[in-house]
Amino acid sequence: MQALKPAIGVLLAPAALAAAWATGAALAPALGKFGVTFPLLGGALACLLFHWLGRGRRLYVAAHELTHALAAVLVGVKVRRIAIKKNSGYVLLDSTNAFISLAPYFVPLYTLLVAALYWAAGRFWDVLPLRPWFLAAAGFTLAFHLLHTADILSGPVQSDLKKAGGPVFSLPLLLLLNCLGLAAALKMLFPGLLSLRAYGGAVLQAQGAAYAWLYGAAIEALNTARIYFNK
Repeated sequence: MQALKPAIGVLLAPAALAAAWATGAALAPALGKFGVTFPLLGGALACLLFHWLGRGRRLYVAAHELTHALAAVLVGVKVRRIAIKKNSGYVLLDSTNAFISLAPYFVPLYTLLVAALYWAAGRFWDVLPLRPWFLAAAGFTLAFHLLHTADILSGPVQSDLKKAGGPVFSLPLLLLLNCLGLAAALKMLFPGLLSLRAYGGAVLQAQGAAYAWLYGAAIEALNTARIYFNK
C-alpha cells in the first residue's frame, strides 16, 4: 500500500485542486455577508497581525504535538512521551499511521477546544451574549491553524509527510481535507449561510470537470503522438 500512495496522490491532486476552487467560490460570498460574519473575520484579521508579528510559535508546536497524541489515542496507539519546546517538539509512540502523522495539518485543535468550551458553558448558562466573542475566537483559531499549517508545509518536507506516504500523497489529501473542514466549520458556525448539499454538488461538479479536461487532454496528446509517429 505504501508503494501505491504516490500514484494515489497524483490521481487525487486534480480532485483536491478542484475542491479548493469550489470551496473558495462557495465560501467567499458567504463570508462576504459582513453583518453576520464580522466577528469571525475580525478574529481572523487579529490572528493575521499576531502571526505577522512572529507570535504563537510555541502555541502551534503544542497544538501540533498534542494533536498527534490525541490521534494516536483515538486509534489505540500508546503515547510514550510528549516534548514541547519553543520551535520544535515530538511525540514518542508505539507505532504510527497516516492519520496520526497528518492529523495536526487538518485538525484545528484550538478551534475544537473553543467550540467545546462554548458548548459546555451553554449547558449551564445563557451564552448567547457571548456569541460574538466565540465567533471571534473561532476566527482567530481557524486562521491560526491555516497560517501555521501553510508556513510549515511551505518549508522543507516534514517527516510527518514522509511517514504518511510522502508529499505527493500527503499534500493533495491535506488540501482536500482542509477545504472540507472549512466548509463544515462555516456551516456549524452559520447554519444559514451555506448549503452543504449545494457545496458538495459544486465540489463534485468541479472535480468532474477537472478529470474530464485531463482525459480530453490525454486523448488529444495521444492522437497527436500517433499522427507524429505514423508519419
